[in-house]
Amino acid sequence: MAIKDIFMKKCIVILFCLGYLTSNAQYTMKIINPFHDKYYDSLKRMNYPYTFPLMAKKAYKRGYDIPYAFGVSAMYIGLRQNINITKTEIGINGGQKVDLGNFIKYGPIENQSNAFTVRPDMWVLPFLDVYGIFGTGTSSTTVPLIAPVNFVTTQNFNLKSTGFGVTLAGGVGPVFVVLDQNLNFAKTDALEKPVTNYNLSMRIGHNFVDERRADRGIGFWFGTFYQYIGSATEGSIPLENILPDGGAGLGDNFIGQLNEWAGTLPPAQQAVANQIIKKIDDKLNGVDISGTKITYNLEKEIAKPWNLIVGAQYQYNKNWQLRTEIGTFGRRTTFLMMLSYRWEHFGKAKSNE
Repeated sequence: MAIKDIFMKKCIVILFCLGYLTSNAQYTMKIINPFHDKYYDSLKRMNYPYTFPLMAKKAYKRGYDIPYAFGVSAMYIGLRQNINITKTEIGINGGQKVDLGNFIKYGPIENQSNAFTVRPDMWVLPFLDVYGIFGTGTSSTTVPLIAPVNFVTTQNFNLKSTGFGVTLAGGVGPVFVVLDQNLNFAKTDALEKPVTNYNLSMRIGHNFVDERRADRGIGFWFGTFYQYIGSATEGSIPLENILPDGGAGLGDNFIGQLNEWAGTLPPAQQAVANQIIKKIDDKLNGVDISGTKITYNLEKEIAKPWNLIVGAQYQYNKNWQLRTEIGTFGRRTTFLMMLSYRWEHFGKAKSNE
């Protein structure tokens, strides 16, 4: 019943989340602290020789500290999230698809996923960061089917994701605000086309600077995250992959229940359902159905598109940062750990003459 698409979609969700969770916690700031007078005086005297961030030289002259222009981050994230299926069109072996959404009922669909990503980025302006996202992940998803029959199946698979995004960030004294948004494109072998997704996050936090080192400190924040996933998905999956444990333990009356359900369907839906039921019956009787594929068009939505996020980052210096973040509520929970390294420039400095 095209359940594999649900598994696939759930795993894709984790990589969509990677974009919003990787917004850079470094930001341009100016903190008035007598322990740091010498540090900020040195910034004002600096004749900044590099191109990026643009306007960095003026910001330094005013005593603002600027994050190093270039960076790369390595990140691990774990995710659990629910989705809803709003439309289910099913066909068999490339034949005509029929809408079975009103005749199939799913229980709560939950995914537990893990992913690793690499994110290169660059501060174009002191308050504007642009970045790319390159990720790979694994996922295990449990899907309960309530009607027309009752069984639970679990699938595991891999996927890849790419994307890009923009972060706006700035601070007033120790308080900082971050707005991040990105587009992400995720693909698995079961999908005919990548799925496009949009993520938006907003954070406000406080940075506690080491009294002895102005470039070292720890920041804490809270905020909210919104996610929209492209609802339409088209693909195909071997029918035998849908059946839990290859059909073992489905019960003696499993086919009978399906036949009874098919008898209540309109003619077009009944014709497709009967073909699928026949193949399932063949499988349960030991017939090879490895060439049988279910084709589908599904429309889905995230059960709760908003959730809360809280996090912290330790900045050892302007080169190295370590951060963690937790998302909760809204039927989505996440855990993130990220290590970032930043550097000031590529190539030679521009002339100051």
